[in-house]
Amino acid sequence: MKETGKHLVTRIDDGKTEEIRESLVTEYEISIVLGGKTPVHTTCSPSFLKELVYGYLVSEGFIRSERDVSSCTVHGNLSEVGLGDKPSPPQQPISPRPIESSFTVPVDVLLAAAEECLSRGTTFRETGGTHAAALGDRSGLVSFFEDISRTCALEKVLGDALLRSVTLDQTFVFLSSRVPKRMLQKIARCGIPVVAAVSAPTLDAVRAADRLGVCVCGFALGHRLNVYSHRWRVGVQSKSSSETSKK
Repeated sequence: MKETGKHLVTRIDDGKTEEIRESLVTEYEISIVLGGKTPVHTTCSPSFLKELVYGYLVSEGFIRSERDVSSCTVHGNLSEVGLGDKPSPPQQPISPRPIESSFTVPVDVLLAAAEECLSRGTTFRETGGTHAAALGDRSGLVSFFEDISRTCALEKVLGDALLRSVTLDQTFVFLSSRVPKRMLQKIARCGIPVVAAVSAPTLDAVRAADRLGVCVCGFALGHRLNVYSHRWRVGVQSKSSSETSKK
């Protein structure tokens, strides 16, 4: 299935109308069955489905490494996952634990990654209908994915990293969206200590980040960004007594 398709559109511009064929993103529904339990349904872009499945599993706390999965098949709209001798998966996502990594990253690396991430969004430029997520380290971007779902874009990044055995506690994530608490928790479960985004985080996400040791940066665009938590990870000394420097 293709990620985009053409559709006839009537464009109205300053009172003038014209008919053009525009590219629109396509949707793909997939169900993930984990250990024979009730399936999880999600809507995503129709590519990199294995990465999506693994990213969902690791970011929800069902697995910690690729070795925890005994089988993973994707047939059409269904993915079936076996966990081997592991006990039945929990009914609710596992709470993330505080991150102990001492990883830091310069602000200019984050801003360069943000610029590169936005420039690589070819499907977004064609359709205006996708989100992007990327993984980077101190040398720059490691991977990049687009998806109609911001959560699925993140899960594809995380699944790809897991399958390639990337050391996640030495990386950062960039998102072309806001940072809600649920996405912050998914990132923290994977041990990633820094997240930057083109939009703002929610207050709940920042409070969770404070507890979990995650540096959250928002409005990362051009030559500026806002830092909301654990500022020491981007080389900023906090003026607040409530945040202790880890240097």
